[in-house]
Amino acid sequence: MTSPQWTFSLSLMGQFRLATPDGVRVEIASTKAMALVAMLAVSKDGERSRGWLQDRLWGSRQRAQAQSSLRRELSSLRKCLNRAGKDALICEHHRVSLDLSQFKIDIRSFSDGENFPAPGIRVAGEFLEGIDIPGEEGFEEWLREQRQVFHPNSLSSIGTAAIQQVALPQTDLFSGQSLAAPRFGDRPALAVLPFANQTGEAANDYLSEGLSEDLIDRLSRLRWLPVIARNSSFAFPAGSADPRTVGDRLGARYVLEGRLRQAPPGYQIALALSDATTNTTFWTHKKPLPREQSQDALDPIVADLVGALDAQIDHQEQLRARGNRQNRLEFNDLIWRGRWYMNHLERGDAEKARELFDQALALEPDSPEALIQATYCIGWTIWANRGNREQIKEMRRMAHRAIAADRTDGRGHMLAGIAELWLRQTDRARALLRRAVELNPSLSQAHAQLGCQFNLCGEPQAAIAPLRMAQRLSPNDIQGFFVIGELALAHWMLGQHAEAIAEADQSLIRRPAYWYAAVVKINSLVATKNLPAARRTLDELLAVKSDFSSSYIEWIPFIDKRWNQKLAEGLSKVFPGGGGSGSVVRLRA
Repeated sequence: MTSPQWTFSLSLMGQFRLATPDGVRVEIASTKAMALVAMLAVSKDGERSRGWLQDRLWGSRQRAQAQSSLRRELSSLRKCLNRAGKDALICEHHRVSLDLSQFKIDIRSFSDGENFPAPGIRVAGEFLEGIDIPGEEGFEEWLREQRQVFHPNSLSSIGTAAIQQVALPQTDLFSGQSLAAPRFGDRPALAVLPFANQTGEAANDYLSEGLSEDLIDRLSRLRWLPVIARNSSFAFPAGSADPRTVGDRLGARYVLEGRLRQAPPGYQIALALSDATTNTTFWTHKKPLPREQSQDALDPIVADLVGALDAQIDHQEQLRARGNRQNRLEFNDLIWRGRWYMNHLERGDAEKARELFDQALALEPDSPEALIQATYCIGWTIWANRGNREQIKEMRRMAHRAIAADRTDGRGHMLAGIAELWLRQTDRARALLRRAVELNPSLSQAHAQLGCQFNLCGEPQAAIAPLRMAQRLSPNDIQGFFVIGELALAHWMLGQHAEAIAEADQSLIRRPAYWYAAVVKINSLVATKNLPAARRTLDELLAVKSDFSSSYIEWIPFIDKRWNQKLAEGLSKVFPGGGGSGSVVRLRA
C-alpha cells in the first residue's frame, strides 16, 4: 500500500484537529497557535506576514510584546510541525508560511471542482468551531469573514468561487460563475491590488506583496472607509488590472495600484489611486524604501501612505458631495457635504455643516460616522468661539456616544480626549489620545492632539515628537497650520525663540488669522528684543482679525495658568494699555 505524500491531516470545519497520516492527534495546547495554523492554511500559498499575524492575534498589545508572543508561538509550533528533517512551518524574517504540500486540509478536499461541499460529503459544524480569543477584535473580524466564506449552506449555492478566492487563489476567480459584487450603499470602498514587483528580482515578491498586504491591514483601521478584503483584491493579477473592471467586480469606488521598482541605492514604491467609476487616475505618489527592510523599518512607510490615502480619498469624496445638487441628499452625501463646509473653517460654514450633520443623525441616530462628524463640528465651534464648560461637556457626551457606536474607531477616542483636555482632566485626556493612536497609528490628528496635550500640561519637549509625526502623516492637511502653531508654542515654552518664530511664520502663511501662532511669534520677538517686528505682527493680526483680544489667551486651557499669564505679558509689551478689541488686561489667576 502506498503511503500518503502528506505529513499532516488538518480539519478546520467543526473542531480544530491536526493529525498524522495514521490518525495520531498532534496536540496544540494554545488557542492562538491553532488560530495561527488556520490563518496560514486558508491564505495564499500558505503565507502571511509577521505583522499581519501580530495585528490579528496580539493587536491589543504593544508591538514589542506582540512580536515576542508571536516568536514564542512559532517556536512551540515548530516543535510540533517540523519533523524528520521536513519543515512544514517555515519562519522567515518578514513572513511565516506552511508547506501546503505536507497538509491534507479538509476545506480544500470538500470541493469536486463545481460544488462546495461536493455531493455526498457532509460538512459538520462551522469553521473553527468553539475557537474564541477574547479582546482581539482583529481575530474576531477575520473569523467572521471566514465563517461567511466557509459556511456550508451559503457555499453550496454559489459553487467554488469563494473557496478558491480564499484557499485556492491560483485559480482564476472570474473564469466561471462570478460572485455578486459586495454592496456598501453610497459609501466609498477601496480595493488595494497586489503590488507589482518590477525590480527584476523574484526574491522581492515577498516585499511587494507584503507592503500591499500591510497597507490593507492599516487602511482597515480607517473606520469611515470600507477596504476590500485581501482575499478578493489579490485575485487580480499584479500590475495588469483595469480599475473600472476591479470596481465593477468588487464594488469598489477607488482602486490603488502599486509598483516596486529599482531606485539606486535601493528601491522605490510607486502608487496610483484611481476612481473606478470614471476609470481615471487622480493621484500618484512615489516613496523611497529604506535599505533595511525589517518590519520596524517599513512600518513608518506604511503609516505615511495610509495618512496620504486617507486625505486624498477624503478630499475626493468632499468634491463628489459638493457636486451633488440633488434636492434630497442621501445620508453619506450629507456627511461629505458637511465635511466640505467644515474644511472652510469659517463660522458661517460651520453652522451649515452642523445642520447637515444633524440631518444625517436624524436619518441614522446611531451612525458612528455621523456622531464623529457632529462632534468634530462642536469641537471646532468651541475652539473658534472659546466655548464654555457646558459646551465642552456636550462635546464629551457626543464623543462617548461615538465610542459606544464603534469602539474600534480611533477618532471617537481622540475627540473625547480633546474634550477632557479642555476640561483639564489630563490623565483621562492622555489615556484617550494614546488609545486613539493605538487604534489607528496613521491618524495624524490624534498625534497632533497628543502633542497639544503635552504642551498644555507644561511638557513641551515631549510634544515635539508627536507633532512631527502628525506633520509626516498628513503634510498637506488643511489644518496643518494648527500642528505648526503647536510646534511654535513648544519651542517658545522651551526658550527656543528663533525656532518658534520660524514655525509661527509657517503657520501664519497657511492661515493669517490664526491668532494662536501670532501670539507665540509676538512673545518670541519680544523675548529677543525685536519690538518693531512684534508690533508689525500684532498689526497684521488685527488687520485680518479685528475682534482679537486678551480673552482669547485667557481661554487657552493650560494646566498651569502661569503660561497664560506669560503670553499675555509678552503681548502687553507691544500694545500696553491700548483700548478697543486689541486691549490686553491682566488675566485672572
